[in-house]
Amino acid sequence: MKSIAEIKQDLKQFDRKQLYKDKVVKMQRSMVEMGIDAVICFKPQNTFYLSGFNPILYSHPVVVVVPAQGEAVLLVHSLRARHSADEAAIDDIRLFGAWANQKPIADDAYSAISIIADDLKIKGKVIGYEGDFLSLNQYKKLQDITNAAQMTDVSDFLKRSRNIKNEYEINLLRLSASLTNVGMEAAVANIRKSEAQASIAAEIAMRELWAKELSEFEISSFGNTEGGIVTALWCYSNSGYRVPYGCECPGDRVPLEGEVCLPVCWAAIDGYHTENERTVIIGQIPEKYERAYDAMLAGRKNVFALMKAGVKVGDIYNAGVGPYIEAGFGDFLPGRIGHGLGMSLHEFPSLSKNNDMVLEEGMVVTVEPGLVFAGWGSTRHSDTVVVRKDGIEILTKSPVEGEDRLVR
Repeated sequence: MKSIAEIKQDLKQFDRKQLYKDKVVKMQRSMVEMGIDAVICFKPQNTFYLSGFNPILYSHPVVVVVPAQGEAVLLVHSLRARHSADEAAIDDIRLFGAWANQKPIADDAYSAISIIADDLKIKGKVIGYEGDFLSLNQYKKLQDITNAAQMTDVSDFLKRSRNIKNEYEINLLRLSASLTNVGMEAAVANIRKSEAQASIAAEIAMRELWAKELSEFEISSFGNTEGGIVTALWCYSNSGYRVPYGCECPGDRVPLEGEVCLPVCWAAIDGYHTENERTVIIGQIPEKYERAYDAMLAGRKNVFALMKAGVKVGDIYNAGVGPYIEAGFGDFLPGRIGHGLGMSLHEFPSLSKNNDMVLEEGMVVTVEPGLVFAGWGSTRHSDTVVVRKDGIEILTKSPVEGEDRLVR
């Protein structure tokens, strides 16, 4: 993997704002094919995907309106006027709400959307909306404002579009992974102290690396109407019977001999998230779970060898769980062995059984074939990988390069 300095140098070749504009143009081509006259987006991940703007706090809506032809419009509260002008790739920025000496087009977002719909001549047309995000109240407001001839849910289309990453985005993911890698190293080094101490050490290590080498990049995630995520450098470590909880705040519990501890490191660079998870053995675990751990390692290797563009997700799943079946754990198989990620930590697709979806180059997913044993623990490593034409690029790594079995 390239160094942070090399990745940052590679990023200089890209025109960030032009890349976001290209996404809008690509989306417009698809809209024409789908017979959609305009798409109106509210979901923070989608508005960022199309505009490159993240206000962090979404207490005032951020809206992107994309007509099938012509320029997209970004609608923000007047409070965000300067911030959006500096960062957004959309040139046509409209304002709503009162703030200082700004000149809004309306007092509220929905009145502003009505004005924009008139300007873009999309009233009475086919309108795309986010069925996985909007409330029924918001849906009805959009329908009334646009007098839509038809409302079409574009949620799945947007999910699929976001999962294919360009090389600029992949470079950001490489930087994000570099943070999770140092975080995991610190977590494992402190694993025997307590869940909290391992988690704290990881978050400190990630923040220190960011401050030293990556502070020109945002480490925020996407907020909502009641708060924001300014720092998305997270680690939680759970041990023993708490590991099967799946996700739980770390406590002061000290891992015991014969248990496992699972540190989970998440990070984001300019909106792009990666995940690094490692199951750490504390001393010597019972033979049953040793077999499960070894099967997990074998399943990972199977997936790494098979995964590439053109392979079915269902075949990837079978490769990942095959060693578990051979080891006698057929009744414990997971529902999936990985998931997409990028602007969120859990995205489309799900690497699940009997899934006929074919992987495409540029998809970013996790590989994490794992078993859960209620009351004891689980066996799972999770790596963030980029699907390539001839294989995969693994972005995350164990604390010692090439070391998969972690015993402390």
